[in-house]
Amino acid sequence: MKVGKYTIRLHSISAHFTNTLYPVAILFLVLYYFTARDSFRNTYFYLMVLATLTAPVTYLTGIIEWKQKFKGAEVKVFVRKYSYGLVLLGLGTLCTLWYYVDPWIVIDKGGWHIPFIILNFSILPLAVYLGYLGGKLVYGVTH
Repeated sequence: MKVGKYTIRLHSISAHFTNTLYPVAILFLVLYYFTARDSFRNTYFYLMVLATLTAPVTYLTGIIEWKQKFKGAEVKVFVRKYSYGLVLLGLGTLCTLWYYVDPWIVIDKGGWHIPFIILNFSILPLAVYLGYLGGKLVYGVTH
């Protein structure tokens, strides 16, 4: 995106922001499990909210950049990026809303605790893979 004489890569900025917030949020979840400090649990939630609110911006700026810079080319890497981007958005939203509706899910070791943790941790390889695909685009490998 051009702003005056400057080119601003809004997608790169927002992608790094979102793809960093999710892992850091999960780190705070892990810290909560080791320490039982509510501040870590609360930080997990607030970071998840922030990541989930910025994920649509990342997704939309990616679509805009894809259409402008790559003319909307239907290449595997783009199809994967926007497909897995939607999955990331869905998982982040699900984890955030689940905690919002039932914050005891983190504390309660009942039957739904394990699926909640698995959903959260499934964000990590997805974020890494999306970053990997972005790297392929930045360095010119699109097949």
